[in-house]
Amino acid sequence: MTIVILMYGPAHGRILTTEATEGEVLREAGWSYQLTDDVDERGRRIARAYTD
Repeated sequence: MTIVILMYGPAHGRILTTEATEGEVLREAGWSYQLTDDVDERGRRIARAYTD
């Protein structure tokens, strides 16, 4: 399991746990959150928002 923090977009700051290792993490209301290799200061993977 991977702990992910969503950055930018309408769900900015939401934290979730996923089994995804790459690619799309979440889609909602015209936004996609793409999992990156970057981590924050707490070791959570960062998913960046993109409009669909």
